[in-house]
Amino acid sequence: MNINLLTISFLFLSSSVVAGKCKIEYLNELEYTDIECQFYMGTTAYRNKVYSVAAAHWNYVIEAPLKFEGEDQFQAMALSTVTFLTYQGLGIKQDRNLAVQHWKDAVSKGDFEARRHLASAYSDKNYQKNDLIKALGWYESIFLIQPDFEALDETDQSVFQDAVDGAKSIKIELSAKDIRKAMEFAQSTL
Repeated sequence: MNINLLTISFLFLSSSVVAGKCKIEYLNELEYTDIECQFYMGTTAYRNKVYSVAAAHWNYVIEAPLKFEGEDQFQAMALSTVTFLTYQGLGIKQDRNLAVQHWKDAVSKGDFEARRHLASAYSDKNYQKNDLIKALGWYESIFLIQPDFEALDETDQSVFQDAVDGAKSIKIELSAKDIRKAMEFAQSTL
């Protein structure tokens, strides 16, 4: 199966998932502005590389009043993902410092993936506040929060595996003293 066919199949499948969650009948029962639907519409736009539309949906989620249990998690995920767009300058003006601050806000709201984004930012040579000790600390904080890979859902398993790989590559660049500092930093992020 070639990459284009695989990509199209994935987009069709992901759109089907969104369609299942955001059917017109469902939207008539709730509000069109339902946070979960807005989040998944943003995800579909992102996968189709329409970044400004993805940002619009996710920004709506971030600003929407919470009405149902679990919506706070969608807000945290939306904040983390729209912040990725900000960090990369995809459909939004690039602002890496603002992105890092927003990921820290997302972490404080319980977003697991934001920790990986922070680790990536601090290990990014293009980020002016590049700091490998903090990068390793953010990766290590993921293992402190959830040391059991099997207990995670598929998305968080991907985050966990990225953290394993990222931490491994950073550790070879740091001294034992710096690794201890990173572990202390990881503890401080909890």
